[in-house]
Amino acid sequence: MRPPQGRTNEDVSQVSKELGLAQVLWSVTAKDYQTTDSKLITKRVLDQTERDGIILLHDIYKGTVPAVPGIIKQLKQRGYTIVTVSQLLSPAKPQPGMVYRP
Repeated sequence: MRPPQGRTNEDVSQVSKELGLAQVLWSVTAKDYQTTDSKLITKRVLDQTERDGIILLHDIYKGTVPAVPGIIKQLKQRGYTIVTVSQLLSPAKPQPGMVYRP
């Protein structure tokens, strides 16, 4: 699970452990909540992305979903492979309550 705004503490860790969930944070944010400009969202993501990173995007903002195909295309052109969090952490399995930061 992703704690809102990345805010975590011992209480959040305890609850996530009780629910059987690991906490996963991110290394890239487009701050897509600040803009509807898909080109700006794309630029922000591409400027920050590095190997083994996790990109945070929100599908509830108007500019985000239209930006995703271009982001994926350009990252693939740069040689990146898009994977799930589980694949990124493999062969380890996320432990409930733990916080994972890329």
